[in-house]
Amino acid sequence: MHVFAQPFWAPRGGNVDSEYEDAVWPESAVEGQATSFRFAVADGATEASYSGIWAKELVHYFCHDSSDAPFEGGGFRRLQERWSEKVSRRPSPWYAEEKIRLGAFAAILGLTLYEGVGQNGGNWKAVAIGDSCLVQVRGEEVLARFPLADSAAFSNRPHLLSSNPAHNSHIVAHLRTIDGTWQPGDAFYLMTDALASWFMRELEEGQTPWRILRDFDTQDEVKPFREWVESLRAQRAIRNDDVTLLRVDITYRAYTAGLQRSYPESEARLPRPGVTGRPT
Repeated sequence: MHVFAQPFWAPRGGNVDSEYEDAVWPESAVEGQATSFRFAVADGATEASYSGIWAKELVHYFCHDSSDAPFEGGGFRRLQERWSEKVSRRPSPWYAEEKIRLGAFAAILGLTLYEGVGQNGGNWKAVAIGDSCLVQVRGEEVLARFPLADSAAFSNRPHLLSSNPAHNSHIVAHLRTIDGTWQPGDAFYLMTDALASWFMRELEEGQTPWRILRDFDTQDEVKPFREWVESLRAQRAIRNDDVTLLRVDITYRAYTAGLQRSYPESEARLPRPGVTGRPT
């Protein structure tokens, strides 16, 4: 299984990069071959303190943990303790200390790809808490939308995963999972809520939003990602929030050495140079 994954992100309008509180893994473009891969995006809740750190801890933990129940058990408890230790070492005003005790919150979406037998594809599984979403596209068809499937399903109060165990007592009831199959040439788009909500609205209006996401950082992009996000904000077509996209292309053909990506011949796209990496 050959995979090319590339993240794109932008902070909330008016904020600087250091105020970005989403997270994505991998953090830079990755290309490689393996029998399985894990990817994740997370959306830190702005209202809580140090949610950006919690979101980063979550995506790294998911992608390096082999458990089938990654948000339960001792490993996850140690992750919560590590967040607490990390933020407690930081100087904080008195009013922030109470927020630290309450804990940080984040939505999390994780995707695992498994290689199948032969050259005919394989399986995938995704897990989510909150409203970050995954979309699977094959050619010009959207095969899966998870965990939310339409724009009306987004709200201002999604269920979130907390660094404080006291807030996760019922989290298993809100954990969503899905599995499916993939074929070479399929693409997965992992998005935090602002972008995911825009994507669902575009679908409902009969548009083809995956074409825009597919073309970022290629010769056919309409605009660079951040510039495009700003134009949507100016049109009030997307909520002003941190925005994160992870694009995952699966192929049995290498992307390097100037080869075309494994789209159908009529839709081949050339990646820009310097975007190869390694599997994690």
